[in-house]
Amino acid sequence: MLDSIPLSIPLDFLHIQSFENIELYWYVILFFAALFGGVVGSLSGGAGMITMPLLLLSGMNPLVALATNKLQACVGSFTGAYTYYSQGNITLNRLCIIIALICASAGAISVQFVKVEILSKILPFVMIGIGAYFLFSRKISDTDRAKAQNKLVFYGLCAIVSFYGGFLGVGIGTLMLTLLVSLGGYGLSKALAHSRSLVFSINISSTLFFILSGNVLWLLGALMCIGQAIGASLGAKLALKHGAKVIKPFVICICFGISIQLIIKEFF
Repeated sequence: MLDSIPLSIPLDFLHIQSFENIELYWYVILFFAALFGGVVGSLSGGAGMITMPLLLLSGMNPLVALATNKLQACVGSFTGAYTYYSQGNITLNRLCIIIALICASAGAISVQFVKVEILSKILPFVMIGIGAYFLFSRKISDTDRAKAQNKLVFYGLCAIVSFYGGFLGVGIGTLMLTLLVSLGGYGLSKALAHSRSLVFSINISSTLFFILSGNVLWLLGALMCIGQAIGASLGAKLALKHGAKVIKPFVICICFGISIQLIIKEFF
């Protein structure tokens, strides 16, 4: 009688369950990665450095990984922006938001038709430059400075950064933060708060195009959204409490961390 029981039953029972063609344990790993990424994003930008490599390591298609990452990043940037806004730290720049929405949409459309290898090779050296700027510049503090005189340059760079945010997006929060500090005249804490609203504008517009293209993994994305919301809220509260003395070290570490990670990936 025992001989009649198929041998495949215990093997099937022991097999790790999977959803959306991803093993169950990756859901646990990516939830905590999103949570930690939410903290990092609200403190310095660069949450994608935490989540994107793990999404790719899980074995999913790169475009699907990018789309799912955008979905959860959208929730994280919204949570951070709302936390800063509720504390009165954001006065919305409508023109910057419009630029971010339009240019990020263009970037999200473009990435589905072109190769990103060249950009991936240039980006680590850009991040090294940003990290060096935050490390050595004496101008960086919580004190606001005079706004940039050349607004055309500021808005032009905002458009370029927003396009990149929709196109690839790794380190987008840090890039936008650097723009607001170096050319926008904001103190570090206020620049971080404003960068969250602009990054949310970038994320929401690019996410909509990824949804329309059918590349989002909804179950995994929803779980990561929960992690991002928790982490982003914690990170924003830390930034509001401690200001530049905690934000600046995070930005420097994230910039050099992204650089090392991308250099190893692209060149070695």
